[in-house]
Amino acid sequence: MLTTTTTVRLLPGGVRAVERAADLPGEGWDALAGPYDIFLTRRWLDVVEATAGVPMTYLWTERAGRLVAGLATATATTSVPWALGRPDVVLPNSAEAALPGAAELLAALGDDPSRALMPALVAGGRHVGSTRVLRSPDATTEDVEALVAAAEALAREAGLASVCFLYLDEGDADLAGTLDRRGYLSCTTGRYSTLRVPRDGFDGYLASLPRKRRGSVAAERRRMRESQARVGIESLDTADLARCAELESSLLAKYGIDIRPDQVLAQIRQVRDCFGDDAFAVVAHAEGEVRGFGLILRHGDHWYARQTGYDYAYQERSGLPLYFELLYYRLLEEAAAAGVTTLHYGLGSEQAKRSRGCTATEQRCHLLPLAPKDPVT
Repeated sequence: MLTTTTTVRLLPGGVRAVERAADLPGEGWDALAGPYDIFLTRRWLDVVEATAGVPMTYLWTERAGRLVAGLATATATTSVPWALGRPDVVLPNSAEAALPGAAELLAALGDDPSRALMPALVAGGRHVGSTRVLRSPDATTEDVEALVAAAEALAREAGLASVCFLYLDEGDADLAGTLDRRGYLSCTTGRYSTLRVPRDGFDGYLASLPRKRRGSVAAERRRMRESQARVGIESLDTADLARCAELESSLLAKYGIDIRPDQVLAQIRQVRDCFGDDAFAVVAHAEGEVRGFGLILRHGDHWYARQTGYDYAYQERSGLPLYFELLYYRLLEEAAAAGVTTLHYGLGSEQAKRSRGCTATEQRCHLLPLAPKDPVT
């Protein structure tokens, strides 16, 4: 139920809107979230609100008093640190990576994509991969259309330059069709990787790999066993979160993302507080120090590798495959023991992920540049 202080705004098309996840119809909203939608659940939206530093608006439609479709939005400016949630960063990156349609779309925007696109209403969730409209089996194309139209109206009302769904999965044909009909431009922005967890665990996983890869994986695990490094599962209540934040900040810096350790630490603590036992870490210790970690989120029978980081000086000195040991081999063993069916690895590094058994689906950006408002006279 909504709190007594909640102000629900009624928009055209029967769309309702609130500005805090805490004010959403709780059970109704989360009931729409499927196995790929952990970052659209209320507890993750609470994390985003606490750390993103931008206005959020949540839209939904109802039928017979029951929520049938929902859309999360965030306002992105050129000052936000989450670069992969900004269309003026994502499009040039996609063009540089020669992803289909990206260079052509970027050229159509003119010399300055920030001027053409920012500030932007980021729709479908402020996360990387599978941005979409939540919908029940009863939701219709008209429900989806109403939510998209409401998002565009809010963006125009706020004087924003564009509306965008940055990472729409290739399987979301209904939403893609709606956006195409409304004049959105599109291009590929990446591929989203997942790994199926065999019921017989690591042995089944190893057997599924090509023969040559099986040999290299076995060799990597042997080197880990023979090393002084120890890998284990740790609660976020006991893990050295400050050290983990330092390692992740270093990893992000390698990709040109400037987020300080204290900023990362604040987000990890927020995740801990919102997810409780559904968040944990896979941690590698060596020589009395944390040398690598992966932060994992539970969502039904799916696990998400959300954040990671490594001591690159130690890794170079030791030659140990910490990334694969933490996020693939040991994590898969734990996942199989827990009855998990799927591990999520998100975008980027597709070749490395594919080499360890992942499959991937295409993610596409759909964006609508908005005509500037007429000047007030």
